[in-house]
Amino acid sequence: MAEHAGHVHGTTSGRKMWVSLFVTLAFVAGEAFAGWRAHSLALLSDAGHNLSDALALGLAGFALWIAQRPATARRTFGYHRVAILTALFNAVTLVVLALFIGIEAWQRFIKPEPVQGTLMIWVALIAVLMNTVIAAALSGDAKKSINSRAAFVHMAGDALSSAAVVIAGIVVHYTRWSYADSLVSALIAVFIAYSAWGIVRDATDILLESTPKDTNVEALVNGILGIPPVCGVHDLHIWTVGDGLNFLSCHVQLPNDIRLLECADLVAAISKRLHDEFGIGHATIQVEAGDACPKAERDALYCEMEAHSHDGDHDHGG
Repeated sequence: MAEHAGHVHGTTSGRKMWVSLFVTLAFVAGEAFAGWRAHSLALLSDAGHNLSDALALGLAGFALWIAQRPATARRTFGYHRVAILTALFNAVTLVVLALFIGIEAWQRFIKPEPVQGTLMIWVALIAVLMNTVIAAALSGDAKKSINSRAAFVHMAGDALSSAAVVIAGIVVHYTRWSYADSLVSALIAVFIAYSAWGIVRDATDILLESTPKDTNVEALVNGILGIPPVCGVHDLHIWTVGDGLNFLSCHVQLPNDIRLLECADLVAAISKRLHDEFGIGHATIQVEAGDACPKAERDALYCEMEAHSHDGDHDHGG
C-alpha cells in the first residue's frame, strides 16, 4: 500500500537568474578589456570567473525552466534531476577555472609583468558592487535549491575575489610590488576550488541516491515504530530526486490480526508523519502482517539487492 503526500519544494526565481545573467555578461566584456589594458592577471582571472558566473546563471535559469515541465511516461520523475546535473556541471567548471588561474598565477610569479594598480582598483570596486547585489538577490533561493546555491556560490565567490583584487591594486599602486597581483590570483583559485567542493559532493550524493544529508535515519525509523501497531521496519530506502523532493520506500511489519481498513489508515498516518517531521514528499509503504517474510529479512533495515544473470534470458541473435 502507498500513500503520497505533497511535494516539499523550495521556490526559486528564474527571472532573477536571467536579469543577473545579462548584467554579468555586460560587465565581463568591460572587465576583460580593462584587465588587458592594465596587464592585470587578477582582473583577467576575475573576468574569467565572471564569465563562468554567466554560464552558471544561464544554466541555472534553464534548469529552473525545464524543471517545470510535467512528468511523462518516459520520464516519470519529470525533469527535476536537470537542476542537479546543472549544479554539478557549474561546480566542475569552477574547479577547472581554479586550476587555470592557479597555473597562470604561477607563471606570473616566475615572470612578473608591470600592472596598472589604479585601473585594477576601480574596475574591481564595480565588480564587488555588482556581484554583491546579485549574490544578495540569490541568497534566499540558495537555502532551498542546490541549483541556485551553485549560482550563488559563483556570485558570492566573485564578490570576495573582486574585493581581493581591490586590495592587490592598492598594494601595487602604493608599493609597486607587482607580485601582489599573482598572489591574489592564487588565493582566488584556492577559494574557488574550496567553494566548489561542497556542491560537487552534494550533487554527487543526490545522483548516487544517498540519504538526504539533513535526514536522521534513526529518528525517522523510530518515528515509524512509534505509530501503533507497527512492530518492525525493513527494506528502507530514502533518496532525493531534485531540490526539496525526497522519496522513501519501506516495508513495515504489523500484527497478524490487522484489518485491511486499519492498514489504509496506518499508511496514511505514517506518510503524514514522514512528510511533516522529516520532509519526505513521497512515501511508498508496503505493509506485511505476521510472518509474511522470513525473520532474517525483517531484521535487515536496508535490503541487499543482488543482480542475477541467467544464461539465455536475453538472446541477441547475430
